[in-house]
Amino acid sequence: MLSLWRGLGKGTRRAVSLVVKALLTVGAFYLLLTHRLQDGGGGQITIWEAVRDNLGGVRLEVFVPFVISATAIKFLGILCSMLRWHLLLIGQGIRFNFWHIVGAFLTGRFVGTFLPSTVGLDGYKLYDVARFTDKVVEPAAATAVEKVMGLAGVFLTFLVALPFGFGVLGDHAALTTMVTVPLALAIVVGLFSLLFRPGLVVWLLHRLPDVGRRRIHGFVDKVSTAAVAYRGKGRLLAVVGVLSFGVHFCTAAMYYFTARAIGVAAAGFWLVTFASSIQIFATVMSPFTIAGEGVREIVQALLLAKHLGTAESVLSAALGFWAAEAMTLVGAVFLWTRGGSYRPRKVSVDNPVAREVHQSLPP
Repeated sequence: MLSLWRGLGKGTRRAVSLVVKALLTVGAFYLLLTHRLQDGGGGQITIWEAVRDNLGGVRLEVFVPFVISATAIKFLGILCSMLRWHLLLIGQGIRFNFWHIVGAFLTGRFVGTFLPSTVGLDGYKLYDVARFTDKVVEPAAATAVEKVMGLAGVFLTFLVALPFGFGVLGDHAALTTMVTVPLALAIVVGLFSLLFRPGLVVWLLHRLPDVGRRRIHGFVDKVSTAAVAYRGKGRLLAVVGVLSFGVHFCTAAMYYFTARAIGVAAAGFWLVTFASSIQIFATVMSPFTIAGEGVREIVQALLLAKHLGTAESVLSAALGFWAAEAMTLVGAVFLWTRGGSYRPRKVSVDNPVAREVHQSLPP
């Protein structure tokens, strides 16, 4: 079966994968929305019916300002993400005018709306830099560092929100906290060490058992090589780390405003933000559906149903997606207006340190 799959053309495999993921996305929503709940009167009702009934009770004067607030805080997170990419490229000696970065980023988000995880955004950003600079290794290295910082940002959001929102964990909050906090701290410290002190991590890696070393050796080698160009740029990496936290904290906080938009007055800011930090991790790590759709709603319902209501949790999660994607649609404008004749107002490539990256790559 595997040999048959490999025998298919690249375009065919991509088309089949997209169809499968589309079917899984539809299937996830079907299972979610047809799940039956107690209606409080001895009967049962599907989540879709509950969502529909909730929509009918939404008050416009509440909905509009909170949705605008949700979109605004998500935009702040996207702005952090744009600045992070801008700085990482500068660290590789590649400079564009920031408006070009804005357009490329929104275009990438638009393209990635219908693709799993951040594949579309990452791919378009790499294409954009390569198109105007003829550089491939440098933006790939920046992407590797961006991924590490992004993952650290997710866990930092979890750690910051946990003391205020751990009630979402229920009766097992104390035990879960005892297990997850040291693990999250270890991951954050490990990821930052990999960037600031890659040699130390490589030294430790060689002292792991063979099984553990094989699993992470490729990842460590890739990031260590990427980090070479940022040697001596600790301040830049520290700022990138802060921006990474901002990216994910703003996204998690957005769901508080979408919950309030549909009239859930009992939604606590830290409760929803903490639960959403877990949901974001599940969504980012899920390769199974398009743009995390279905997974986002399922995880949010599992975590917040007891606090907000199942239908409300599903609806606020879905609304969060659309509040975030409202700005992404602007990417279509950049996609169509930046044709073959477009050139950034400013392009500068000058990075002698990047030669070390090339030299460190295997022949």
